[in-house]
Amino acid sequence: MTSATPTTGTATPTEVFARQIGPWLSAQRPGAPAVEIVDATEPAQGFSSRTILFTARWQESGRAMERALVARIQRDVAVPMLADVFHQYRVMRAIAANSTVKVPQIAFAESDPGVVGAPFFIMERLYGRVPPDFPSYHAQGWVADLTTAERTQLWWNGIAEMARLHRIDWRCFPFLASGTDTPPDAVFYLDRFVGNWFDWARNGQPFAVIADALAYLKAHAPPAAQSGLVWNDARLGNTMYTADGIAVASLFDFEVATLGPPEVDLAHWVYLDEVFSENFGVARIDGLPRGAEAVAGFERIYGRPMPQFSFYMAVAALKILILSVRNYGNDKDMGAPEALPDFLVNRLAHYLHEFKAGR
Repeated sequence: MTSATPTTGTATPTEVFARQIGPWLSAQRPGAPAVEIVDATEPAQGFSSRTILFTARWQESGRAMERALVARIQRDVAVPMLADVFHQYRVMRAIAANSTVKVPQIAFAESDPGVVGAPFFIMERLYGRVPPDFPSYHAQGWVADLTTAERTQLWWNGIAEMARLHRIDWRCFPFLASGTDTPPDAVFYLDRFVGNWFDWARNGQPFAVIADALAYLKAHAPPAAQSGLVWNDARLGNTMYTADGIAVASLFDFEVATLGPPEVDLAHWVYLDEVFSENFGVARIDGLPRGAEAVAGFERIYGRPMPQFSFYMAVAALKILILSVRNYGNDKDMGAPEALPDFLVNRLAHYLHEFKAGR
């Protein structure tokens, strides 16, 4: 193997990965050519996995070959719902096999932790622009620099791609169904994901505001008009756009995907717009729909009415409030609060009130 990383001194984790993955990739190629790993970097992101960007180079039939790749490597995590890097791998494989939704293509996978110290999979690296979380895209950056009309188009293009994701039959994801033979509804989602996350996050504490809201929503859940994959982290920051910043290049981060009604993702998309603006004390930029305008657009794209959308906004608010309760304990200090954040509590109360009032 030819390595682009030095072999003397103390190696960084990224350099160690580069030395380990080269021989493994070599074995995956016909004739086992020597694979050189260059430009390996590890962005400071990812809760359930390490993310390493790199380029693999080798010779094939006398020609120089090159692939830009991304490795997702399992972390030791405290959160049970984030404990399996292959959850995301299986979801993405099923999406690619059953649709033309724009997601990164899986190139390789390895469950043996002996290669790089933990299970991993490798996908093709895509290039484009992603709306930033910090600083918020509402405050500065390329999204804020677009015209109002361009921002509106960007927003709706993301929704249109998500609608294609939601059209995949839920039975294409049997590993998420857990024996269910009926279309997963809001109660399924609240039980299997929100409830399980809360049971872990509360760590024996009552959090009556959350417990009461969860019980109320489960008792008053509307019937599901459609069931399918729930992306579960649907937001602008998990959507890659093409160089012009308008067309969708890819959806990504399916590490906590589950099943349920599409409205779960649509409400999360809208609610995270609020979190990344009002919760941060940043004025919302023009062009990003909300409220009745957003719901009317959803109904047009999905071809059906969504009369109880405030229920799903309350679900989104509840989910984000639960995420604020406990430190993740995997190199990502979430600053577990002594008291629940006022903004998140107030937004939950607001959307519960709207749902109870029939709005």
